[in-house]
Amino acid sequence: MDGFGALPTDVHISVTSLITAAVGLLTVTNPIGTLPIFLSLTKDYGPSRQRRTALFVGIAVAVVLLAALLVGQFLLDVFDIHIDAFRIAGGLLIGWVAWSMVTAKTSTFQTDSGSRSPVVVPLAIPLLAGPGAIALAITFAHGYRHWLEWVIGAVLCILVGAVVAGIYAAGPWIAKILTPAGLEVVTRVFGLLLLAIAVQSVLANVFEVIGEHFVVAVVDPPLE
Repeated sequence: MDGFGALPTDVHISVTSLITAAVGLLTVTNPIGTLPIFLSLTKDYGPSRQRRTALFVGIAVAVVLLAALLVGQFLLDVFDIHIDAFRIAGGLLIGWVAWSMVTAKTSTFQTDSGSRSPVVVPLAIPLLAGPGAIALAITFAHGYRHWLEWVIGAVLCILVGAVVAGIYAAGPWIAKILTPAGLEVVTRVFGLLLLAIAVQSVLANVFEVIGEHFVVAVVDPPLE
């Protein structure tokens, strides 16, 4: 029974990294902070249609994140973008999203109630699964080597979509409990948490790039 339940040795996902990934994705998608926008866009819907819309939004978010997880690295290879550069750019982008949350700068969207559904645009893209969330999913996927890592990453994306659907489906009830002031406080707290994650990510990758160049310069100095 020794080692029963242990992960394979070539799986490098820890509990800490899973928690960080989950918190990061949930925070950057920001379903609580964007809840007032969802309620505004679906204010003319009946309860059943509003819940159905929430479900479709969650599915759309999961699909976008899964696509980024599965083909993101391929796109980086096609355009010859180094993962460290992408991580730094993604960290800066996520930091900008977090700063807008901390300063309570929210986007406003309008749609005609009788025209098209707001499920994909603007709710799923770019409100929830925007550039920040896509960059985060691609960064997580880099370095995956074992099939179990890909399964865990996919499950995480699906769980984020499920949480989004659940929060939006319970939107009217949540809005009554938290009130607009409560929603603003929650958004700012999560924004501060996301900003800390973004700063830590950028600093870690900058130091890693500097360290790699320093090692190369020491080991293989330029010829005079």
